[in-house]
Amino acid sequence: MLQKKLLDELRKKSHKTYLVSAHIHLEGDALGSELAMARLLRALGKKVIVVNEDFAPLEYEFLPGVGDIRHEMKKIDYDAAVIVDCSDVSRIGKVASLICDNKPMINIDHHISNTMFGDFNWVKPKASCASEMVYELYGALGVEIKKEDAILLYTGILADTGSFRYATTSAWTHEVVSRLMRHNIDVYQIHRRINESFSFRTIQLFGKIIASIETDETGKIAWLVMRQHMVKIEPTLADQTDALIQFARSLKGVEVALLFKEVRKSREVRINLRSTGKVDVNALAHVFGGGGHRMASGATVRGSLKQVVARVVFEAKRKVGR
Repeated sequence: MLQKKLLDELRKKSHKTYLVSAHIHLEGDALGSELAMARLLRALGKKVIVVNEDFAPLEYEFLPGVGDIRHEMKKIDYDAAVIVDCSDVSRIGKVASLICDNKPMINIDHHISNTMFGDFNWVKPKASCASEMVYELYGALGVEIKKEDAILLYTGILADTGSFRYATTSAWTHEVVSRLMRHNIDVYQIHRRINESFSFRTIQLFGKIIASIETDETGKIAWLVMRQHMVKIEPTLADQTDALIQFARSLKGVEVALLFKEVRKSREVRINLRSTGKVDVNALAHVFGGGGHRMASGATVRGSLKQVVARVVFEAKRKVGR
């Protein structure tokens, strides 16, 4: 439920300038919700500076306002910060260095693992995504949704629901999408831009990654590996988590699907975890300092690829076995 104190904080006259950010490793919901949030605040007469550590993936460069996002970590004079789609403030990466302890922070998120890091926390785990929540703010604050807002919000919802396939997709989600579509947005082209715009080289590398697929002896856990040299060949490959992990998730009998991304420079491995329903992968990710949702989570683990795969698969077997 929307809190009156949150709405009052967003309207507060003394808050003339807002810093807005979202998590590292940007994807559709992070971008859609933060850019829509920025437009909402500007409609209220606020100055807004959107800052991200990472650049937007190529498939999202069509989004209104994406070219105005700042990436320099220079000190910003602001009155309040809004962080969207982040379970923990550390997830904004280097942008955390710009956050002032004496300035209010508003936390708007849908992850069950949220640490309630804000001075004002609106956390709604049953929401399909942060973009769905920002849509609610437009109505609560009496701001009219325009076509550009609808494009941002629709894109965020489309991306984070897996094109409306995931369990968090509710009747309300479809109602929101129905209302957004009244703004004459081209839903086919949005889908094409984010789901059907792979380069020839990316598709070739998909084949190599899919060929690496393995399962445990029960067939309930399946995993794929993305090696660092593949990302060097085609940097955009690193952003194709959902497209790749779906191959492991779609295997008959699989309960947990994993994608391991090698980050050789820092001797880290990024892990994406997906569940088909029975296993809580948020609990599994939490073992390795990560988090997210019951059905979709992530974590970053230090160690060699071989070591991390062995550790995570071992823990996954324990979760599946319960």
